[in-house]
Amino acid sequence: MPQWRREDRMNFERMRKERVERLREEMKKNGIGTFLCFDPPNIKYLTDVHQAKLLEKVALSENVIFPRTGDPILYTWGSRWRRFRDELAPWLKGNVKPGFRLGFYLTRNIYPEDFIADLKKTMAEHGLSNEPVAIDMPVITIDLKQIFEKAGIKVVDGGPSIRKARMVKTWDEIECQRMASTICDETYAALQGAIKPGIREYELESIGIDTALKRGADEAMAILVCSGENTTPNMGGAGDRALRRGDLIFFDLADISWKGYRVCYYRTFCCGKATSRQKENYQECMELTYKAIEKVKAGVSTAEIVKAWPSPEHWGAKTWWEISECAIGHGIGLWVQEAPGISPLFSAQYPVTLEENMVIALETWYGTQEHPTDGCRFEETLVVKKDGYEILTQWAKDEITEVY
Repeated sequence: MPQWRREDRMNFERMRKERVERLREEMKKNGIGTFLCFDPPNIKYLTDVHQAKLLEKVALSENVIFPRTGDPILYTWGSRWRRFRDELAPWLKGNVKPGFRLGFYLTRNIYPEDFIADLKKTMAEHGLSNEPVAIDMPVITIDLKQIFEKAGIKVVDGGPSIRKARMVKTWDEIECQRMASTICDETYAALQGAIKPGIREYELESIGIDTALKRGADEAMAILVCSGENTTPNMGGAGDRALRRGDLIFFDLADISWKGYRVCYYRTFCCGKATSRQKENYQECMELTYKAIEKVKAGVSTAEIVKAWPSPEHWGAKTWWEISECAIGHGIGLWVQEAPGISPLFSAQYPVTLEENMVIALETWYGTQEHPTDGCRFEETLVVKKDGYEILTQWAKDEITEVY
């Protein structure tokens, strides 16, 4: 293929370096000497290594130690570490070691002597023995903080620093999310072709997952499929309900990723020709989402975003607690729900200012209890720009996708 026709626009080496440097800068600002990561998206952010599915069931089987004055060190379970060190992750410069299975010790109240000794050795090698260690997860046992205190290590909450680092995306990260959106568009085309009376929600989920993986997704854990009465409220999954002619169906493709990056992407379809009421519900839903989207640009606060939405009474409720999922937003990247969170529940009181190159998703639901089979949901993922926004999710939005 001629070089000028290549569409290979991402520079992964640059992306890895920029991600590490973003967290390093946050560590400098916050006086953090060493970062200790256990959360899989944060491990991915610093090492570009996916957690194996097996390890999801093994508590704290992997971690990263990132000394501010050095490079990230990956600790992974079992003998996998040799392949990553010698073959699969050359960008880690050999900084891969066997993991300590820390979850075993913490859940049995056993002091993890080898883990602590290795951590202190790494800190000393980088001149950071007297500086705080930031941990990226909540305390999972009452003794976790005591373990570090016993070793003479000051521990701080690392969550704010890494959330801040991950909120603003690099050029290459945004390109990865653009590619994820393209795969989702292909998935929606396959789902459109599969909708027919009699097909069940979980069959549509299977078709969506199969399509996404064949089109290059590195993960397609689940696809939300809600039809008929499962659209009011949003039941948040796929079941064995069979579609009937005239049903509305909405999908969420949030768990499809490319190079670890995701978009969040609801669309509503109709099995047949939509009624006037279904079209009206859909139009209201889409317009509610765009009322918030039209506020988006760098410098705007999340408090201003949520003011675009009407009161809970618009959805037939008295408080936002009753319908908290009906009008929300969130950051998105290596995980579905990232900072900033956007909700009428808390954004007015705890606003976050949008910055250029944040990637956020905004979504709404609309329907009525009087007609529980006609609930609609709509969502876009967008990049925050200096003077506005760029929509990444490109499936048709002006009307329900009807499938005859």
